[in-house]
Amino acid sequence: MSSPSFGRVIWAELLDPQGRNPKCRPAIIITPTDDITPDGKVRVVAISTRLDAAPPEVQVPLQYDPRGACRTGLREPCVAVCNWIVHSSLTTIRDYAGRVPGKTMYEIGEKIKRAEGVGPSA
Repeated sequence: MSSPSFGRVIWAELLDPQGRNPKCRPAIIITPTDDITPDGKVRVVAISTRLDAAPPEVQVPLQYDPRGACRTGLREPCVAVCNWIVHSSLTTIRDYAGRVPGKTMYEIGEKIKRAEGVGPSA
């Protein structure tokens, strides 16, 4: 059985960056695993296949394979959009994919900090 954890790729009902158009979208859990409760919410960074939809300074390319034969389980070119952060109830998770490698999660974390005005280059 799959469970939510830091760095996990999920498919969940999420709104677009403008707060509309709810649909099942891929995202990465950025809430520390120890802070996730069964009845709670998780903070996620959305994943987009629209590689030109956000500026490069808020994007992190993600590993993919057309057959899904990679750690993330993603099947097409996509990016984590580090200024598209959503708080999502665990009940909105529809499926689990793979995991984002640690080095990539570090890069995502750094870009989130900059996008939120925390840390260097803020």
